[in-house]
Amino acid sequence: MIRKLLVGTAVGLALSTSAAAQVQWSGNGHYYEYVQNAATWADAFADANSRTFMGMQGYLATITSAGENSFTATTVAGGNQAWLGGSDDGNAVNSWTWRNGPETGQAFSFTAWAFGEPNDCCGGENYVVTNWGTETWNDIGAPAFPNYAVGYIVEYSPITTAVPEPETYAMMLAGLGLLGFAARRRKQKTAA
Repeated sequence: MIRKLLVGTAVGLALSTSAAAQVQWSGNGHYYEYVQNAATWADAFADANSRTFMGMQGYLATITSAGENSFTATTVAGGNQAWLGGSDDGNAVNSWTWRNGPETGQAFSFTAWAFGEPNDCCGGENYVVTNWGTETWNDIGAPAFPNYAVGYIVEYSPITTAVPEPETYAMMLAGLGLLGFAARRRKQKTAA
């Protein structure tokens, strides 16, 4: 009995320790995790998109505000350089879009580029890393630096489904009412 209790406690502590790695930001309710294993952007992208947390899909972080940028760069990554989910690969130079998450395909609405960045140096830098300086971004990675490897920030957000507008419900109810009325008239005609 005591052995089962100790094993159960050890398992419970191990689970709570692993779950503590994800931190929620109150600004959007999303969870974030810093993975310190150095990886290229492509490897970080694949790993982030394979992760789940509390039923939420993971993806390389997509930063859409100064508050989110500060939180992820400082609190989550601890000031360490980390990949984000943005790229200009396959687009015109410096035409940056998010490559995963809810913002997939969207152009950046917020940026925190370091001075002189993005500069597409040395034959091309296609990926975004944060904390190039304090909370600032840099373009780096392939093709110029294909083996550049740093940690990365995984973001987890709940899947949102669109809530119909009140007019949608009104139209649906009106349509159902008309169908009911037509069915009733047809029933009355066939009974006569």
